[in-house]
Amino acid sequence: MPTATGPATPAGPSLPDDGAPPLGAPPTAAPAATSGPPGPPGPGAPLPDVLAQAVRDSVYLLLTFPISLASFVVLVTGLSLAAGLVVVWVGVPLGAVMLGVAMGFERLERVRLRARGTELAPIVYAPVSGVGLRAQWLRLTDPKRWAAALHGVLALALSCFTFSVVVGWWAGALGGLTYWFWERWLPDDNQGLADLLDLPVTDAQVNLVLGALLALSLPPVMRWCAALHAGLASWLLTGASRRALQEQVSDLTARRAAAAAAETASLRRLERDIHDGPQQRLVRLGMDLSAAERRLDEDPDEARRLLAEARAQAAETLAELRALSRGIAPPILADRGLEAALAAVAARAAVPTTVDVALEDRPAPAVEAAAYFVVTEALANVAKHARASVAVVRVWGAGEGDDRVVAVEVVDDGVGGAAVAKGHGLAGLVDRVEGLGGLLSVASPEGGPTVVRATLPWS
Repeated sequence: MPTATGPATPAGPSLPDDGAPPLGAPPTAAPAATSGPPGPPGPGAPLPDVLAQAVRDSVYLLLTFPISLASFVVLVTGLSLAAGLVVVWVGVPLGAVMLGVAMGFERLERVRLRARGTELAPIVYAPVSGVGLRAQWLRLTDPKRWAAALHGVLALALSCFTFSVVVGWWAGALGGLTYWFWERWLPDDNQGLADLLDLPVTDAQVNLVLGALLALSLPPVMRWCAALHAGLASWLLTGASRRALQEQVSDLTARRAAAAAAETASLRRLERDIHDGPQQRLVRLGMDLSAAERRLDEDPDEARRLLAEARAQAAETLAELRALSRGIAPPILADRGLEAALAAVAARAAVPTTVDVALEDRPAPAVEAAAYFVVTEALANVAKHARASVAVVRVWGAGEGDDRVVAVEVVDDGVGGAAVAKGHGLAGLVDRVEGLGGLLSVASPEGGPTVVRATLPWS
Protein backbone atom coordinates (compact mmCIF):
# COMPACT_ATOMS: atom_id res chain seq x y z
CA MET A 1 0.00 0.00 0.00
CA PRO A 2 1.22 3.59 -0.50
CA THR A 3 3.44 5.00 2.24
CA ALA A 4 3.48 8.75 2.72
CA THR A 5 6.31 10.30 4.71
CA GLY A 6 7.03 13.78 5.88
CA PRO A 7 4.52 16.64 6.23
CA ALA A 8 1.42 16.99 4.14
CA THR A 9 2.57 17.54 0.60
CA PRO A 10 0.90 18.87 -2.53
CA ALA A 11 -0.03 16.55 -5.29
CA GLY A 12 3.00 15.12 -7.00
CA PRO A 13 4.17 16.11 -10.45
CA SER A 14 2.31 14.62 -13.33
CA LEU A 15 3.81 11.73 -15.24
CA PRO A 16 3.71 10.71 -18.87
CA ASP A 17 0.71 8.58 -19.73
CA ASP A 18 2.35 5.21 -20.30
CA GLY A 19 -0.21 2.86 -18.87
CA ALA A 20 1.21 2.92 -15.35
CA PRO A 21 -1.10 3.66 -12.41
CA PRO A 22 -1.63 7.40 -11.78
CA LEU A 23 0.16 9.16 -8.95
CA GLY A 24 -1.80 9.31 -5.75
CA ALA A 25 -3.98 6.39 -6.72
CA PRO A 26 -3.68 3.32 -4.50
CA PRO A 27 -1.71 0.60 -6.26
CA THR A 28 -3.65 -2.41 -7.32
CA ALA A 29 -2.24 -5.88 -7.10
CA ALA A 30 -1.09 -7.10 -10.47
CA PRO A 31 -2.61 -10.31 -11.75
CA ALA A 32 -0.72 -13.50 -11.32
CA ALA A 33 1.78 -14.14 -14.07
CA THR A 34 0.74 -16.56 -16.72
CA SER A 35 2.66 -18.18 -19.51
CA GLY A 36 0.26 -17.05 -22.22
CA PRO A 37 -3.36 -17.27 -23.27
CA PRO A 38 -5.37 -20.31 -22.20
CA GLY A 39 -5.00 -23.29 -24.46
CA PRO A 40 -7.77 -25.18 -26.20
CA PRO A 41 -10.37 -26.66 -23.84
CA GLY A 42 -10.02 -30.30 -22.92
CA PRO A 43 -12.62 -33.02 -23.27
CA GLY A 44 -14.29 -32.10 -19.97
CA ALA A 45 -14.69 -28.39 -20.77
CA PRO A 46 -18.17 -26.78 -20.78
CA LEU A 47 -20.06 -26.96 -24.07
CA PRO A 48 -19.95 -23.17 -24.79
CA ASP A 49 -16.15 -23.21 -24.43
CA VAL A 50 -15.87 -26.22 -26.74
CA LEU A 51 -18.04 -24.56 -29.38
CA ALA A 52 -16.18 -21.26 -29.08
CA GLN A 53 -12.85 -23.04 -29.52
CA ALA A 54 -14.22 -24.93 -32.53
CA VAL A 55 -15.19 -21.61 -34.11
CA ARG A 56 -11.74 -20.13 -33.37
CA ASP A 57 -10.03 -23.19 -34.82
CA SER A 58 -12.24 -23.07 -37.92
CA VAL A 59 -11.59 -19.37 -38.52
CA TYR A 60 -7.87 -19.95 -38.05
CA LEU A 61 -7.88 -22.85 -40.54
CA LEU A 62 -10.01 -21.06 -43.13
CA LEU A 63 -7.68 -18.03 -43.06
CA THR A 64 -4.60 -20.24 -43.18
CA PHE A 65 -5.20 -21.28 -46.78
CA PRO A 66 -5.17 -17.79 -48.39
CA ILE A 67 -2.31 -16.65 -46.15
CA SER A 68 -0.20 -19.72 -46.89
CA LEU A 69 -1.00 -19.38 -50.59
CA ALA A 70 0.22 -15.78 -50.53
CA SER A 71 3.39 -16.72 -48.62
CA PHE A 72 4.09 -19.61 -51.00
CA VAL A 73 3.72 -17.46 -54.12
CA VAL A 74 5.72 -14.52 -52.76
CA LEU A 75 8.55 -16.57 -51.23
CA VAL A 76 8.97 -19.12 -54.03
CA THR A 77 8.92 -16.38 -56.67
CA GLY A 78 11.22 -14.03 -54.76
CA LEU A 79 13.73 -16.67 -53.68
CA SER A 80 13.83 -18.22 -57.15
CA LEU A 81 14.51 -14.81 -58.66
CA ALA A 82 17.18 -14.15 -56.03
CA ALA A 83 18.86 -17.48 -56.76
CA GLY A 84 18.96 -16.64 -60.48
CA LEU A 85 20.46 -13.20 -59.84
CA VAL A 86 22.99 -14.19 -57.20
CA VAL A 87 25.74 -14.41 -59.84
CA VAL A 88 25.52 -10.63 -60.30
CA TRP A 89 25.13 -10.04 -56.54
CA VAL A 90 21.69 -8.51 -57.00
CA GLY A 91 20.28 -11.75 -55.67
CA VAL A 92 21.96 -11.29 -52.28
CA PRO A 93 19.95 -8.24 -51.15
CA LEU A 94 16.85 -9.62 -52.87
CA GLY A 95 17.24 -12.91 -50.99
CA ALA A 96 17.71 -11.01 -47.72
CA VAL A 97 14.52 -9.07 -48.43
CA MET A 98 12.64 -12.31 -49.07
CA LEU A 99 13.86 -13.73 -45.77
CA GLY A 100 12.61 -10.55 -44.12
CA VAL A 101 9.22 -11.17 -45.74
CA ALA A 102 9.32 -14.73 -44.38
CA MET A 103 9.95 -13.29 -40.92
CA GLY A 104 6.87 -11.11 -41.37
CA PHE A 105 4.75 -14.17 -42.20
CA GLU A 106 6.27 -15.88 -39.14
CA ARG A 107 5.12 -13.05 -36.87
CA LEU A 108 1.66 -13.17 -38.44
CA GLU A 109 1.43 -16.92 -37.81
CA ARG A 110 2.53 -16.41 -34.22
CA VAL A 111 -0.20 -13.82 -33.67
CA ARG A 112 -2.83 -16.06 -35.27
CA LEU A 113 -1.82 -19.04 -33.15
CA ARG A 114 -1.94 -16.89 -30.02
CA ALA A 115 -5.47 -15.80 -30.88
CA ARG A 116 -6.37 -19.46 -31.36
CA GLY A 117 -4.96 -20.25 -27.89
CA THR A 118 -1.47 -21.60 -28.70
CA GLU A 119 1.56 -19.71 -27.41
CA LEU A 120 4.73 -20.55 -29.33
CA ALA A 121 8.15 -20.44 -27.74
CA PRO A 122 10.17 -17.50 -29.11
CA ILE A 123 12.42 -17.69 -32.12
CA VAL A 124 15.76 -15.88 -31.94
CA TYR A 125 17.32 -14.70 -35.18
CA ALA A 126 21.00 -13.89 -35.38
CA PRO A 127 21.28 -10.11 -34.90
CA VAL A 128 22.63 -8.29 -37.94
CA SER A 129 23.16 -4.54 -38.14
CA GLY A 130 23.62 -2.43 -41.23
CA VAL A 131 22.30 -2.58 -44.79
CA GLY A 132 25.48 -3.23 -46.74
CA LEU A 133 26.23 -6.28 -48.86
CA ARG A 134 28.05 -8.03 -46.01
CA ALA A 135 25.09 -7.50 -43.66
CA GLN A 136 22.71 -8.88 -46.31
CA TRP A 137 24.93 -11.92 -46.73
CA LEU A 138 24.95 -12.52 -42.97
CA ARG A 139 21.16 -12.50 -43.05
CA LEU A 140 21.27 -15.16 -45.73
CA THR A 141 23.47 -17.37 -43.55
CA ASP A 142 21.07 -17.42 -40.59
CA PRO A 143 19.36 -20.85 -40.53
CA LYS A 144 16.40 -19.60 -38.49
CA ARG A 145 15.52 -17.09 -41.20
CA TRP A 146 15.54 -19.97 -43.68
CA ALA A 147 13.38 -22.00 -41.30
CA ALA A 148 10.79 -19.20 -41.41
CA ALA A 149 10.95 -19.27 -45.21
CA LEU A 150 10.56 -23.05 -45.21
CA HIS A 151 7.48 -22.72 -43.03
CA GLY A 152 6.01 -20.20 -45.44
CA VAL A 153 6.44 -22.72 -48.27
CA LEU A 154 5.42 -25.95 -46.51
CA ALA A 155 2.35 -24.45 -44.88
CA LEU A 156 0.52 -24.41 -48.23
CA ALA A 157 0.59 -28.20 -48.64
CA LEU A 158 -0.73 -28.72 -45.12
CA SER A 159 -3.34 -25.99 -45.46
CA CYS A 160 -4.71 -27.57 -48.67
CA PHE A 161 -5.50 -30.69 -46.65
CA THR A 162 -6.84 -28.93 -43.54
CA PHE A 163 -8.87 -26.43 -45.61
CA SER A 164 -10.58 -29.32 -47.42
CA VAL A 165 -11.32 -31.03 -44.11
CA VAL A 166 -12.76 -27.87 -42.57
CA VAL A 167 -14.99 -27.03 -45.53
CA GLY A 168 -16.12 -30.63 -45.95
CA TRP A 169 -16.89 -31.16 -42.26
CA TRP A 170 -18.80 -27.89 -41.86
CA ALA A 171 -20.69 -28.46 -45.10
CA GLY A 172 -21.58 -32.01 -44.10
CA ALA A 173 -22.69 -31.01 -40.61
CA LEU A 174 -24.76 -28.00 -41.66
CA GLY A 175 -26.10 -29.66 -44.79
CA GLY A 176 -27.14 -32.83 -42.95
CA LEU A 177 -28.83 -30.97 -40.08
CA THR A 178 -30.81 -28.74 -42.47
CA TYR A 179 -31.52 -31.31 -45.21
CA TRP A 180 -35.13 -31.61 -44.05
CA PHE A 181 -35.62 -27.95 -44.96
CA TRP A 182 -34.02 -27.65 -48.38
CA GLU A 183 -34.74 -31.13 -49.80
CA ARG A 184 -38.07 -29.82 -51.16
CA TRP A 185 -36.16 -27.90 -53.86
CA LEU A 186 -34.33 -31.00 -55.12
CA PRO A 187 -35.49 -32.62 -58.41
CA ASP A 188 -38.22 -35.22 -58.05
CA ASP A 189 -36.08 -37.93 -59.62
CA ASN A 190 -33.24 -37.33 -57.13
CA GLN A 191 -32.04 -40.47 -55.42
CA GLY A 192 -30.72 -40.04 -51.90
CA LEU A 193 -28.55 -42.27 -49.76
CA ALA A 194 -31.56 -44.04 -48.29
CA ASP A 195 -32.79 -45.03 -51.77
CA LEU A 196 -29.35 -46.15 -52.93
CA LEU A 197 -28.87 -48.36 -49.88
CA ASP A 198 -32.51 -49.40 -49.75
CA LEU A 199 -32.85 -48.29 -46.13
CA PRO A 200 -36.23 -48.33 -44.37
CA VAL A 201 -35.91 -44.61 -43.47
CA THR A 202 -36.20 -41.30 -45.32
CA ASP A 203 -33.32 -39.29 -46.77
CA ALA A 204 -34.02 -36.53 -44.25
CA GLN A 205 -33.52 -38.94 -41.37
CA VAL A 206 -30.30 -40.37 -42.83
CA ASN A 207 -28.87 -36.90 -43.45
CA LEU A 208 -29.95 -35.74 -40.01
CA VAL A 209 -28.04 -38.60 -38.37
CA LEU A 210 -24.95 -37.98 -40.54
CA GLY A 211 -25.10 -34.24 -39.88
CA ALA A 212 -25.39 -34.83 -36.15
CA LEU A 213 -22.38 -37.17 -36.18
CA LEU A 214 -20.30 -34.64 -38.14
CA ALA A 215 -21.41 -31.82 -35.83
CA LEU A 216 -20.48 -33.80 -32.71
CA SER A 217 -17.06 -34.70 -34.12
CA LEU A 218 -16.42 -31.20 -35.50
CA PRO A 219 -14.66 -29.70 -32.38
CA PRO A 220 -12.03 -32.47 -32.04
CA VAL A 221 -11.45 -32.58 -35.80
CA MET A 222 -10.95 -28.79 -35.96
CA ARG A 223 -8.65 -28.97 -32.95
CA TRP A 224 -6.63 -31.75 -34.56
CA CYS A 225 -6.26 -29.85 -37.84
CA ALA A 226 -5.17 -26.68 -36.00
CA ALA A 227 -2.74 -28.76 -33.95
CA LEU A 228 -1.07 -29.91 -37.17
CA HIS A 229 -0.30 -26.30 -38.07
CA ALA A 230 0.78 -25.55 -34.51
CA GLY A 231 3.14 -28.53 -34.64
CA LEU A 232 4.68 -27.37 -37.90
CA ALA A 233 5.12 -23.87 -36.50
CA SER A 234 6.61 -25.23 -33.27
CA TRP A 235 9.10 -27.26 -35.29
CA LEU A 236 10.26 -24.46 -37.57
CA LEU A 237 9.46 -21.20 -35.77
CA THR A 238 11.04 -21.71 -32.34
CA GLY A 239 14.56 -21.89 -30.96
CA ALA A 240 17.70 -19.98 -31.85
CA SER A 241 20.48 -20.41 -34.36
CA ARG A 242 24.03 -21.06 -33.19
CA ARG A 243 25.12 -17.55 -34.11
CA ALA A 244 22.17 -16.08 -32.22
CA LEU A 245 23.11 -18.13 -29.17
CA GLN A 246 26.70 -16.94 -29.49
CA GLU A 247 25.47 -13.34 -29.63
CA GLN A 248 23.34 -13.95 -26.54
CA VAL A 249 26.31 -15.42 -24.70
CA SER A 250 28.46 -12.44 -25.72
CA ASP A 251 25.74 -10.03 -24.60
CA LEU A 252 25.34 -11.76 -21.24
CA THR A 253 29.11 -11.83 -20.78
CA ALA A 254 29.31 -8.10 -21.50
CA ARG A 255 26.48 -7.41 -19.08
CA ARG A 256 28.12 -9.48 -16.38
CA ALA A 257 31.40 -7.65 -16.95
CA ALA A 258 29.60 -4.30 -16.77
CA ALA A 259 27.85 -5.30 -13.55
CA ALA A 260 31.13 -6.52 -12.05
CA ALA A 261 32.88 -3.30 -13.12
CA ALA A 262 30.12 -1.22 -11.58
CA GLU A 263 30.32 -3.19 -8.34
CA THR A 264 34.13 -2.89 -8.25
CA ALA A 265 33.96 0.84 -8.91
CA SER A 266 31.38 1.22 -6.14
CA LEU A 267 33.57 -0.68 -3.67
CA ARG A 268 36.64 1.36 -4.61
CA ARG A 269 34.71 4.61 -4.28
CA LEU A 270 33.33 3.46 -0.92
CA GLU A 271 36.83 2.53 0.26
CA ARG A 272 38.20 5.91 -0.87
CA ASP A 273 35.34 7.84 0.70
CA ILE A 274 35.71 5.99 4.01
CA HIS A 275 39.48 6.59 4.01
CA ASP A 276 39.20 10.28 3.15
CA GLY A 277 36.16 11.01 5.28
CA PRO A 278 35.02 9.03 8.34
CA GLN A 279 38.41 7.41 8.94
CA GLN A 280 40.20 10.78 9.12
CA ARG A 281 37.47 12.20 11.32
CA LEU A 282 37.70 9.23 13.67
CA VAL A 283 41.48 9.74 13.93
CA ARG A 284 40.87 13.41 14.74
CA LEU A 285 38.18 12.40 17.22
CA GLY A 286 40.58 10.07 19.04
CA MET A 287 43.24 12.77 19.21
CA ASP A 288 40.77 15.33 20.61
CA LEU A 289 39.53 12.90 23.23
CA SER A 290 43.12 12.09 24.26
CA ALA A 291 43.94 15.80 24.55
CA ALA A 292 40.77 16.44 26.54
CA GLU A 293 41.62 13.57 28.88
CA ARG A 294 45.09 15.02 29.56
CA ARG A 295 43.77 18.54 30.25
CA LEU A 296 40.68 17.55 32.19
CA ASP A 297 42.30 18.30 35.59
CA GLU A 298 44.67 21.19 34.81
CA ASP A 299 42.53 23.11 32.23
CA PRO A 300 38.84 22.17 32.41
CA ASP A 301 37.77 24.97 30.02
CA GLU A 302 40.11 23.75 27.31
CA ALA A 303 38.98 20.17 27.94
CA ARG A 304 35.34 21.23 27.48
CA ARG A 305 36.25 22.95 24.21
CA LEU A 306 37.98 19.82 22.96
CA LEU A 307 35.01 17.66 23.98
CA ALA A 308 32.67 19.98 22.08
CA GLU A 309 34.85 19.65 18.99
CA ALA A 310 34.88 15.89 19.46
CA ARG A 311 31.08 15.85 19.66
CA ALA A 312 30.88 17.87 16.43
CA GLN A 313 33.37 15.48 14.79
CA ALA A 314 31.24 12.51 15.88
CA ALA A 315 28.07 14.08 14.41
CA GLU A 316 29.83 14.83 11.11
CA THR A 317 31.22 11.31 10.98
CA LEU A 318 27.77 9.84 11.55
CA ALA A 319 26.33 12.01 8.77
CA GLU A 320 29.05 10.88 6.37
CA LEU A 321 28.53 7.23 7.26
CA ARG A 322 24.80 7.60 6.61
CA ALA A 323 25.54 9.13 3.22
CA LEU A 324 27.98 6.34 2.36
CA SER A 325 25.49 3.66 3.41
CA ARG A 326 23.40 4.49 0.35
CA GLY A 327 25.78 2.25 -1.60
CA ILE A 328 25.16 -0.74 0.67
CA ALA A 329 21.90 -2.67 0.68
CA PRO A 330 20.38 -2.44 4.19
CA PRO A 331 19.27 -5.53 6.16
CA ILE A 332 15.66 -4.35 6.00
CA LEU A 333 15.70 -4.92 2.23
CA ALA A 334 16.51 -8.61 2.61
CA ASP A 335 14.24 -9.10 5.63
CA ARG A 336 11.11 -7.14 4.73
CA GLY A 337 11.38 -6.37 1.05
CA LEU A 338 11.51 -3.36 -1.22
CA GLU A 339 8.46 -1.52 0.12
CA ALA A 340 9.74 -1.38 3.71
CA ALA A 341 13.27 -0.45 2.58
CA LEU A 342 12.01 2.39 0.37
CA ALA A 343 9.72 3.64 3.12
CA ALA A 344 12.77 3.91 5.39
CA VAL A 345 14.67 5.78 2.67
CA ALA A 346 11.76 8.19 2.16
CA ALA A 347 11.57 8.85 5.91
CA ARG A 348 15.20 10.08 5.83
CA ALA A 349 14.86 12.03 2.57
CA ALA A 350 15.53 15.76 2.64
CA VAL A 351 12.49 16.36 0.39
CA PRO A 352 8.96 15.22 1.36
CA THR A 353 8.60 11.92 -0.49
CA THR A 354 5.71 9.60 -1.23
CA VAL A 355 6.36 5.91 -1.89
CA ASP A 356 3.91 3.81 -3.89
CA VAL A 357 4.82 0.12 -4.33
CA ALA A 358 2.57 -2.32 -6.21
CA LEU A 359 4.27 -5.71 -6.41
CA GLU A 360 2.30 -8.92 -5.93
CA ASP A 361 5.43 -10.82 -4.86
CA ARG A 362 9.15 -10.23 -4.47
CA PRO A 363 11.50 -10.19 -7.48
CA ALA A 364 15.02 -11.62 -7.43
CA PRO A 365 17.30 -10.24 -4.67
CA ALA A 366 19.68 -8.66 -7.19
CA VAL A 367 16.75 -6.90 -8.85
CA GLU A 368 15.46 -5.64 -5.50
CA ALA A 369 18.92 -4.29 -4.68
CA ALA A 370 19.21 -2.54 -8.06
CA ALA A 371 15.76 -0.96 -7.63
CA TYR A 372 16.74 0.19 -4.14
CA PHE A 373 19.95 1.81 -5.38
CA VAL A 374 18.12 3.56 -8.23
CA VAL A 375 15.74 5.16 -5.75
CA THR A 376 18.40 6.13 -3.19
CA GLU A 377 20.69 7.68 -5.80
CA ALA A 378 17.81 9.52 -7.46
CA LEU A 379 16.62 10.92 -4.12
CA ALA A 380 20.19 11.94 -3.26
CA ASN A 381 20.33 13.91 -6.52
CA VAL A 382 16.97 15.48 -5.69
CA ALA A 383 18.31 16.63 -2.32
CA LYS A 384 21.55 17.99 -3.80
CA HIS A 385 20.55 19.60 -7.07
CA ALA A 386 16.82 19.62 -7.82
CA ARG A 387 15.55 22.33 -5.41
CA ALA A 388 12.30 20.35 -5.40
CA SER A 389 9.37 20.65 -3.00
CA VAL A 390 8.09 17.07 -3.42
CA ALA A 391 9.26 13.74 -4.79
CA VAL A 392 7.29 10.63 -5.72
CA VAL A 393 8.64 7.08 -5.89
CA ARG A 394 6.64 4.42 -7.70
CA VAL A 395 7.47 0.74 -8.16
CA TRP A 396 5.20 -1.68 -10.01
CA GLY A 397 5.29 -4.94 -11.92
CA ALA A 398 4.42 -5.27 -15.58
CA GLY A 399 4.28 -8.00 -18.20
CA GLU A 400 3.98 -11.70 -17.62
CA GLY A 401 5.97 -14.88 -17.99
CA ASP A 402 9.48 -14.36 -19.33
CA ASP A 403 8.65 -10.72 -20.16
CA ARG A 404 7.83 -9.82 -16.56
CA VAL A 405 9.65 -6.69 -15.37
CA VAL A 406 9.94 -4.37 -12.40
CA ALA A 407 9.45 -0.70 -13.25
CA VAL A 408 10.94 1.94 -10.94
CA GLU A 409 10.19 5.62 -11.28
CA VAL A 410 11.34 8.62 -9.25
CA VAL A 411 9.76 11.99 -10.08
CA ASP A 412 10.45 15.42 -8.60
CA ASP A 413 9.12 18.90 -9.34
CA GLY A 414 12.54 20.54 -9.25
CA VAL A 415 14.43 22.67 -11.75
CA GLY A 416 15.49 19.80 -14.03
CA GLY A 417 18.78 19.50 -15.84
CA ALA A 418 19.73 16.03 -14.54
CA ALA A 419 21.74 13.81 -16.89
CA VAL A 420 23.25 10.33 -17.03
CA ALA A 421 26.65 11.71 -18.02
CA LYS A 422 30.05 10.74 -16.69
CA GLY A 423 30.70 12.50 -13.44
CA HIS A 424 27.03 12.74 -12.48
CA GLY A 425 25.56 10.77 -9.60
CA LEU A 426 23.29 8.73 -11.86
CA ALA A 427 26.08 7.56 -14.16
CA GLY A 428 27.07 4.64 -11.94
CA LEU A 429 23.53 3.27 -12.03
CA VAL A 430 23.61 2.62 -15.76
CA ASP A 431 26.12 -0.25 -15.55
CA ARG A 432 24.32 -1.71 -12.53
CA VAL A 433 20.94 -1.70 -14.29
CA GLU A 434 22.22 -2.79 -17.70
CA GLY A 435 24.26 -5.53 -16.05
CA LEU A 436 20.96 -7.14 -15.05
CA GLY A 437 19.54 -6.71 -18.56
CA GLY A 438 17.52 -3.60 -17.71
CA LEU A 439 17.32 -0.04 -18.98
CA LEU A 440 17.72 3.31 -17.22
CA SER A 441 16.44 6.56 -18.66
CA VAL A 442 16.34 10.15 -17.39
CA ALA A 443 13.95 12.80 -18.69
CA SER A 444 14.84 16.16 -17.14
CA PRO A 445 14.04 19.23 -19.23
CA GLU A 446 15.06 22.65 -17.92
CA GLY A 447 12.42 23.73 -15.45
CA GLY A 448 11.47 20.12 -14.62
CA PRO A 449 9.96 17.80 -13.78
CA THR A 450 12.68 15.18 -13.64
CA VAL A 451 11.69 11.54 -14.27
CA VAL A 452 14.21 8.80 -13.55
CA ARG A 453 12.92 5.45 -14.76
CA ALA A 454 14.48 2.00 -14.61
CA THR A 455 13.06 -1.18 -16.10
CA LEU A 456 14.52 -4.37 -14.63
CA PRO A 457 13.83 -8.03 -15.45
CA TRP A 458 11.89 -9.79 -12.71
CA SER A 459 14.47 -12.52 -12.24
